[in-house]
Amino acid sequence: MLDDHHLPDLSVQPLRFLNAYWTLWQALAQPVDSALARRHSLDLRAFIALSYVQGGATSPGELADAMSIPRYEVSRTLDRLSHLGAITRLSDPANARRRLLSATPSGQALWNAALATVQAVTQPPLHALGTPLEALTSHLERLATLVGHGDPLPRSPHFPTISPEQP
Repeated sequence: MLDDHHLPDLSVQPLRFLNAYWTLWQALAQPVDSALARRHSLDLRAFIALSYVQGGATSPGELADAMSIPRYEVSRTLDRLSHLGAITRLSDPANARRRLLSATPSGQALWNAALATVQAVTQPPLHALGTPLEALTSHLERLATLVGHGDPLPRSPHFPTISPEQP
């Protein structure tokens, strides 16, 4: 065991931020992931991937870049979504080696139902945070951009701004 003068000070930045981020991720991701699996046969990664496909990510490479995950992980996730009938992967007429992704009507319905589940699980703590939620989200999006790991979800009709009052 380290003596007191060699113990790290966990209250200083960036350790304080990283601890808060880790704790929040663990507290929210596990119940969201469990609810998605139980109700929709999705995991959180597949839900986010389907969100990006609906938001305009048109190829597996584009999806891998947007989600900052390896292409083989995207391929596994897309296989699960294809198996569920949520997406199609068609050859690009302009480039036979490239696949074009799109959400099927059942994939859109699955996403809408899964979004309602995500909102139901996350609404209580987010609602309790109140008005600082928008500023916090904007700061996290900016931080993600500054460190160069992905873009925030695109603003589109598929990604409505959710107010705390909505289910």
